[in-house]
This record gives sequence, structure tokens and C-alpha cells, in this order.
Amino acid sequence: MKKINHSSCFLIKPFSFRGLKFVFALILALSGLTACSGQIETEKASNYNAELGIRYLQKGRLKLANEKLMKAIEQNPEGAEANHYFALLQQKLGNNAKAAKYFSKAVKLDPKNSELRNNYGSFLCKTNKHQAAVKQFLIAVKDPLYETPEFAYTNAGICLRKANNHAQAEKYFRLALKKKASFPAALLEMARLYKDRKIYPKAQAFMFRYEKVGRSSPKALQLCAEINKKMKDNSKANRCKSTLLRLFPGSKEAEQINKSF
Repeated sequence: MKKINHSSCFLIKPFSFRGLKFVFALILALSGLTACSGQIETEKASNYNAELGIRYLQKGRLKLANEKLMKAIEQNPEGAEANHYFALLQQKLGNNAKAAKYFSKAVKLDPKNSELRNNYGSFLCKTNKHQAAVKQFLIAVKDPLYETPEFAYTNAGICLRKANNHAQAEKYFRLALKKKASFPAALLEMARLYKDRKIYPKAQAFMFRYEKVGRSSPKALQLCAEINKKMKDNSKANRCKSTLLRLFPGSKEAEQINKSF
């Protein structure tokens, strides 16, 4: 978020004036103070609308999100948060050109924001700009104050796997696990990576670690069934299949597993 330099709002000079000169100087100072206060209030209002906008976006109320975020940008075009969240909304709506424009502006306004870098990288990866995406993820993890580098490392690995660079993908998944050994997303990706390489014992080992910390999801349950079937653990494979069909009957993974099992 862009910080306000209060001292730049008005210039304070030593009061060595007499009579009207003193009064004139005081009026100028007070005018500057009023202008600065107005600027601060406008930026506060913009930040408030930006926060409302992202909350509506998270709840799927896209029309309200759009209204609040547009208001936030109107109030403060240089607000990094408003531009960041508006970019996320445009990505959600499939307006990739507009999303790219606002992501780029947000990064220029707040280049040290690692969460922003991570989100921008995810957008670039989804639009098949893999190397540009990885660059953003690695900028994020260089920030010593970034609290969740495992997310950015895992995202870098996923993006490189999409680009068929499996060796580099594994490198970043392992870096994610070095930061947090129980990070579910990286464990699941390692299980997938070894399953694709047909190294099923290692795939099963990573799947077992995932099951201790991760949630049931269509992708995880399908992977569990496929890996255990290859390992001839039919009891476990069938349990994963049954759970998938019971919890997520309408998913594409459920449809695929019915065809393959």
C-alpha cells in the first residue's frame, strides 16, 4: 500500500513574520494541513472500499465487488490494493487483458508485496506465460518477511510442470517442503509427479503423507485410487474410489474413475 508522506503535504517554515506576514503564513500552513487531511481521508475511504470489494469477490458476489473496487480506484487511482483486487476480479471474469493491466500497475505501485507477486504469477501461469510467472514467484520468496513462501514455491513447480519441465518442478516442490514439511499442496504434487514417472512406491509414500494433513478433494481421491491400484493395494484403491463417488459424485474425477476402474 502506498504510504503517505505527511511532511510532503505542506512546507513548514520558521515563524519569524510580523503582522500580516505572520497571518498569511499561518493561513497557508492551515490550508496545506486541510488538503493533507482530505487526502488521507480519501485514501482511507479507498482502502475501505477495496476491502469490501475483495470480501464480495471471495463470496462470489461479483457485481458488488466490481462496484466497490471501481469506487476504490476512482477515489485513489494510485492505491495498490484496489488495483490488485480489481485485477483478481478481472481474472475471475475472464478479462485477461484488463487483469494484466491492473496487475502490472499494482506491482509498480507496491513492488515489495509478495502476496501480490504470488497472485500475479498465478495469473501469468494460467495465461501460459510460464517463465514470467516463475519470475514473479521467485521475487516473492526472496522477501524475508513473506510468511508463506511454500505457496510461491509450489506455484512455481505447478507452472513448470505445465510447461513440461518436470525436473525443475520437482526442485521447487522440494523447496516448498523444506520450508514446510507438511504443506499439503506440495505433497500432493510430489505424489502426482512420481505417479506420472511410474515410480509408484514413492508416489504412494507422498500420498500417505498428504492424507495425514490434507483435505479430501476430487483430485486427491482420484490420485489416491490410481496410485494404490498400481501398487496392487486394491482395498485402499477401492476406498478412495468409493469416497470420491460418495463425496463428489458430479465431479469430472468421479466420471473419469468410473471409466478407468
